[in-house]
Amino acid sequence: MFHLFCLLSVAFFMPLSVWMVSVFSIAMAVNWIIGFEYREKSKILTEKKELLLIPALFLLYVVWLLNTSNFNQAITEFKLKLPLLLFPLLAGAYGSFSSNRYRMILFAFIAGCVVAVVAGYAALAGFIHIPVRDSRDLSLFLPSIRLSILLNMAIFASLYLAFNNETGPLVLRALLAVIALMMSLFLFRLLSVTGIIILVLISLFSAVYYLTISRKWIVGLITAAAAIFAALFFTIGISRAWNNLHIPEKPEVNTVTEKTPSGNNYNSNPKENLLERGYLVWNNVCEEEMRPQWNHRSRIPYDSTDMAGNDLRVTLIRYISYLGMRKDSTAIASLTQKDIKNIEAGFANPLYADIGNPFAKWYEVAWQIDRRLKGANPSGHSVTQRLEFYKASIFIISQNPLTGTGTGDVRSAFDDAYRFTDSPLTPEYRLMAHNQYLTFAITFGIPGMIIALGLMLSPAIVARKRLSYLFVIFLAIIFISMFNDDTFESAIGTSFFSYFYTLFLLIE
Repeated sequence: MFHLFCLLSVAFFMPLSVWMVSVFSIAMAVNWIIGFEYREKSKILTEKKELLLIPALFLLYVVWLLNTSNFNQAITEFKLKLPLLLFPLLAGAYGSFSSNRYRMILFAFIAGCVVAVVAGYAALAGFIHIPVRDSRDLSLFLPSIRLSILLNMAIFASLYLAFNNETGPLVLRALLAVIALMMSLFLFRLLSVTGIIILVLISLFSAVYYLTISRKWIVGLITAAAAIFAALFFTIGISRAWNNLHIPEKPEVNTVTEKTPSGNNYNSNPKENLLERGYLVWNNVCEEEMRPQWNHRSRIPYDSTDMAGNDLRVTLIRYISYLGMRKDSTAIASLTQKDIKNIEAGFANPLYADIGNPFAKWYEVAWQIDRRLKGANPSGHSVTQRLEFYKASIFIISQNPLTGTGTGDVRSAFDDAYRFTDSPLTPEYRLMAHNQYLTFAITFGIPGMIIALGLMLSPAIVARKRLSYLFVIFLAIIFISMFNDDTFESAIGTSFFSYFYTLFLLIE
């Protein structure tokens, strides 16, 4: 019973606390040790050979110690990869799961995701006093990209249970459908591009499954409609944001003007092409008027930083540009008190202040792409700086195509690559690949990457007779997320992979 309690606890806390997942994982290990019966446990494990293929991925990191110079970092790597050993060996030693135990674990995981979502909504509504400056801040317990991956699993697990007559009474199944909808809406509030793309792709796969294999026509049509709607929403949103960024409602505001209404000179920089809602930010700027007028209206001085740490004057000028006004004392006088608070908080336009607004994310993405196309530094821009991550990754792979850098040397290899390629990224944004396929190739070389991917797929291939709808969904989520996330470079990413892979392999 204690073993089951630990399994349920790990599932529940996975979206909520890395620390609690670690605590109950350790508790499982202690329980395994003091439970003795090692011969019987070993016998069960040898009968489930596919389970032992998951720890083989951990052993790959051990083998690549032969190519490592930074053993301190390698130890850190091993700590993150420990779930690859723990869950198959600890859970697998107790034999297969019944369908009831399987559903209990899914319910525990869904419950944890519901708590994470409710907490996010509470923070958005102001019931939880946590600074929310960005949609990513709605993920209170994990990085937003990791939560979005877990939410996708919870969404489709909820729908799977809702459409399964064995789950329980109709009221419970209806509640699960509502929960899936609530989590899907939150995913759009969280504005994780990775999470939304996974949701669309898995919804399309689910529609095909329900229409062709399961023969549940209504469910299939609803799922297909949801996927098409989400894809259109995403595409139209990006297109609309791009047009909104480049096409001003009042083109005349961009015309260079000499004098302000008060008779002072405007300054304009024709070489600066920064845009906000189609308006040139550095056209028609009179800081001589703006400074005293702003200092009269705000407690934060004009020549200081906003609450986000940016130059307040830049935030103010961008904000006024977005509103379609020339930058002078008249513009500042027309700002509402809400506008003043937004600028003080560091929001460069009123759209960004509407936390969780999907169009704000689309506009931000369009703005980042526009700035990169115009040669601006991508540092701090979550979308365009990834191109620099990939450039550095490809450089590292080209230097070590066969053997890789070895376990523990990835970080130092990136540091060298950024210096060698003269990357425009500032030091704090010189991050790693954010792509697990590239990270595998960097660590193990291209042959080792193929081995790693083979080890990831091999348990499912060996156990192909037990492949189920939700098992395939899980694998799809993992492999899609790896395009935009270093899945195995975080404790939760590794735990999610190892825990649920073990679960699906043990279902009777």
